[in-house]
Amino acid sequence: MELNPRPPAEPVQIGTGDPMTALPTWIADGRVDEAVNARGRQRWLERQAAEEATLAGVLLDLAERHRPVTITTTGGHRLSGAVTAVGADFGALRDHRLGDALVPSSRIAIVRPAPGDGLPTGDRTVSVTRTFRDAMMELAPERPDCIVAVGAEQLHGELRAASPELVALALDGDRRELVHVSVAAIDHVIALQR
Repeated sequence: MELNPRPPAEPVQIGTGDPMTALPTWIADGRVDEAVNARGRQRWLERQAAEEATLAGVLLDLAERHRPVTITTTGGHRLSGAVTAVGADFGALRDHRLGDALVPSSRIAIVRPAPGDGLPTGDRTVSVTRTFRDAMMELAPERPDCIVAVGAEQLHGELRAASPELVALALDGDRRELVHVSVAAIDHVIALQR
């Protein structure tokens, strides 16, 4: 009995009809699609972070960088330095020429990071309770030499006292005139370096 001989095996032809030839193209297309999807996800995350950003969150991000920023106030004053603290309703920065500046959040118009620094996301929650008024009342017993800016006016003198509504400032000069300034009207305060 004779067994049916197998037909000879034909060699596998790799040609245009073979799906394996398209594999490199599929892989490349997949990489391109993945890159496009990753960029789309990144843009979505950045947009979501920007939509959830708060001024306090931006200041906190900048404080962690220890890099100089410029803050422009609603009164038109520009303060430059590294953000050193973030309060419930204020930010503090150190101006190496003048001293420590406290700026109520309601007076911050523009926050500009240093050139080349990326934009902060600012989408984090800041859970501090110290207010600008608290900071002024803590600073007053030290009687620092200060600049207190109110609108376009800058008052120079010694901070004598602070209450939740007013600060008392003994102005520089021969008379050491004592003035009271509404805390709600303050654009910023700089505790001058001695």
